[in-house]
Amino acid sequence: MMKQDTTIDCIIIGYNDVSFSSLWNEAKQFDAFSGKQWALMLESVEYQGERVSYDFLLNENDHLTQKKGKGTNLHVYNLPNLGICYLYSYLKKRKFNVEFINFFTEEKQRLASLLNGNPKSVAITTTLYTDSVPIIEIVRFIKQHNADTTIIVGGPHVYNLCLLYQDRPMLQDAVLQDIDADIYVNDSQGELALSLILHELKHRTTPDFSSIPNLIFQKGDSLCRTVREPENNGLDDNAVNWHDFDRSFLAPTVPVRTARSCAYKCAFCNFPHFAGPLNLTSLDVVEKELSQLSDAGVRQIIFIDDTFNVPLPRFKKLCKIMLERKFGFDWFSYFRCSNADDETFDLMQESGCKGVFLGIESGDQSMLNKMNKEVKIERYKYGIQKLKEHDIITFASFILGFPGETRETALNTLTFIEETAPMFYRVTPYYHYPLTPIAKQAKKYGIQGGGYSWKHDTMDWREACGLIEIMYRTIRQSIILPTHALDFWIIPYLMGYGISIDEIKQFLGYGQDLLLKSLEAPIQSPDLPFVPETPRQTALSGADFQLTVAGAGPALLRPTKAR
Repeated sequence: MMKQDTTIDCIIIGYNDVSFSSLWNEAKQFDAFSGKQWALMLESVEYQGERVSYDFLLNENDHLTQKKGKGTNLHVYNLPNLGICYLYSYLKKRKFNVEFINFFTEEKQRLASLLNGNPKSVAITTTLYTDSVPIIEIVRFIKQHNADTTIIVGGPHVYNLCLLYQDRPMLQDAVLQDIDADIYVNDSQGELALSLILHELKHRTTPDFSSIPNLIFQKGDSLCRTVREPENNGLDDNAVNWHDFDRSFLAPTVPVRTARSCAYKCAFCNFPHFAGPLNLTSLDVVEKELSQLSDAGVRQIIFIDDTFNVPLPRFKKLCKIMLERKFGFDWFSYFRCSNADDETFDLMQESGCKGVFLGIESGDQSMLNKMNKEVKIERYKYGIQKLKEHDIITFASFILGFPGETRETALNTLTFIEETAPMFYRVTPYYHYPLTPIAKQAKKYGIQGGGYSWKHDTMDWREACGLIEIMYRTIRQSIILPTHALDFWIIPYLMGYGISIDEIKQFLGYGQDLLLKSLEAPIQSPDLPFVPETPRQTALSGADFQLTVAGAGPALLRPTKAR
């Protein structure tokens, strides 16, 4: 009998959560001319003399952590990483021997063990990164434990870097060489290129990557580029085979994708350009995936499609499939209120919808028009009302400072949040990215700068951050749910371990109290749009608001661990 080759062809690595303290200390160096630290401040708290993110606070509470059990922390990135699951299934179908690290931050010891087995390659996914620091950390870890394995980096961050610096190849080279991988996949998909790389590594003593499209690879002291041929991998043919995964990894909560890209073209977002036209998985394939997950004991599904209820007839059919098959899932998704009728809300509730992420962005109609949101404010108001009537958790996300924003439009957003009262909300300062549609109108709006360091004719980043603080101190009908290491998906994650929505609300309410108290010592930057005082009085569009700090949160969900 032939001896089976047990060599690992590829280890796929998921998210690396860089420590909050390092992010905070780095941002502090630029607080005078960038809103990055303000953005972090609005998502973190002062706790026992340290600045910490909400996930730290979450794991300080024995009442919540005991519900999950011992062994790992409560962390949203412990959810199965869908990018990892997709690549793992894709490569397994092509007969590669593959392992994966779902959450790098908490699985370093296992990765080190796998690297000791001399795998042929390691592939690093980059779906959620906005800078290269987390990737560089992973690359250094790999090289420390195995200097010979081939390191491949691909995904959205690499593709975005290549787009951003496509006209400045020397700068592009410098950024990529700083990451220090061996091969980069420059494509919005990239799984085909990865499989071809692995084939070369598996079957050739001296691999030749020159004929594989969409690669940038190290050759000597320079980087070589192959021809660009955008991939178009079919969703039906490459659906995840959930039978490949251990039941203990999947249950109780799993993210699922039923489409690629987005049907809309919001002016602040480059995702449709990045991902191409909206591409839908056929419903029979989706049904098969859901059936596999049900068999594996999964009870919470997160549909991550950017526009899950578009097109609406397909969405209704999917709800009916879940009803007819009696899967019994509690499910959560992104949702567009503007693309729903009364039957939709009934079907959502009946099929198990427990919560939705609403990318509303602004409560002012003129700003929605500037953002190209293609919606009337009344549809948002009606949609939130109907969702609440059907006992569906609502989380509304807003951007403040988009070009054209004024103090008056900000006040309209504040009023909208107070009137509609979604259960959870967040307001984030505008981040100006040069590849988005609005960047083409820089002259019209007087846009200068980029990232969190920007200004335009009607606002700058300092005023935007100050107005968000005012909102957070003023709004009382909704609870702040931050983005960093939490986001809306923390709700199905926690509910999967038996933590009730009331307990989640109490925890986030306590976090909000700490957040507001933490803002009593604001960052000192020139030209702030208000005078720091406690309690603080400030004028917003001519109206005076007395801003006070809320009282202590419920004792049940305060941190309980001694430090």
